[in-house]
Amino acid sequence: MSNRRKYDWPALLQEYADSRLTQAQFCQNKGINAKYFSLRRARLLRQSQNDFIKVEVSPANHSGSVLFRFSGGELCFDTSVDPHYIATLIRAL
Repeated sequence: MSNRRKYDWPALLQEYADSRLTQAQFCQNKGINAKYFSLRRARLLRQSQNDFIKVEVSPANHSGSVLFRFSGGELCFDTSVDPHYIATLIRAL
């Protein structure tokens, strides 16, 4: 089994997701202990879930637009904008 630094794990997990292999198959191909892989994967998933940004939506806005306020600023969208586009943009922030 090879040693993997902390910064290798996100790339390794993306490679696993792209591989479409079972976790056991992927770990066997890479020479990684499957239990350790599972532990590190769960830990990194929990960390990424903690990166949540609080968004406040103002109910007083009746002008046909949606305003999102967050610590880095604010975004204003017309209500005709596709919600999937807005969600993708917010995830990228």
